Order: sequence, then structure tokens, then C-alpha cells
Amino acid sequence: MPIDENPWITKGADMPDRKTLLIVDDIPLMRTILAKYLKSLVTKVFTAQLGAGGVHIVEASNGKQALQKLAQEDVDLIFLDLMMPEMDGLTFLAKLKEDGKLNTIPVIVCSALGEKDTVDRARALGAVSYILKPFTLKTVEEKVREALPVLQS
Repeated sequence: MPIDENPWITKGADMPDRKTLLIVDDIPLMRTILAKYLKSLVTKVFTAQLGAGGVHIVEASNGKQALQKLAQEDVDLIFLDLMMPEMDGLTFLAKLKEDGKLNTIPVIVCSALGEKDTVDRARALGAVSYILKPFTLKTVEEKVREALPVLQS
């Protein structure tokens, strides 16, 4: 079933108890894969543990576009790539951290960059978790569960 046809994965429907997830990655296939993984986690994690009435997925292809989306949408959780054109993920994290309205949104970094310095810098800028690409559904689920305490507050 395409994401647009799944009632738990919405693209703009007004559902006040749903969670809004922002996927920021310059590669459309990566955004699609992550959205499908999140779709499979809707009942298991978002509904069962957060009581969410589904999820709304918003996508951006770089940090600049993500900031524009954040100005239009209330987002509960961000999945962020680091290597992107126009504005990379670390620059985006720094801007997010500076914004008093946005700096509490949990961010899970999803990147092919796995060097300790990069991971440490992302965490210092506020990332709650870090997923190394390529990732699996199990890894995504584990990292979402790690973010649960932040999502529930």
C-alpha cells in the first residue's frame, strides 16, 4: 500500500494526536526507505507506546529546506542525513540548537559518516541518536525507542 493510502501515514490530514516526523536526506530513495520503515513501526512503537493516532511524514532534501518545513509544521522527531547540498546536517543541527522553539525536537542522525569526531559533533549539537547507513528496520526501531523518553516529554 502506498504511503499516501495508509490512514496511519498521512500527508496533511488534521489528526491532533498524530506524531509528525521530518525526514531530511538529499537522496529520494533513502527518504522512501526510511518512510517505509517508519510506516512499519507505526503500530508497534508510535501507537502502542506513544498513543499516537498515526504519523505524518514530511520530507526535505537539505537543511535549508528542512528549516522552511519547520516554519510551517510542528515536528515531533527529525531523521537527518549529514552530507547534503545547500545546507549539510551539522550546519542544520547548529541552527536548530540556536532556535529556542526548535531546539527541543529530538534528532536521529542517519549518515554514512561514522567517524568518531563526526558522531561526537552531532551529539554535541543535540542529536539524540546516530544511525550508520546502510541501516536496517531493527536499527531504526532501536533508535526510535531510544528517542521515546524525549518524545513523551
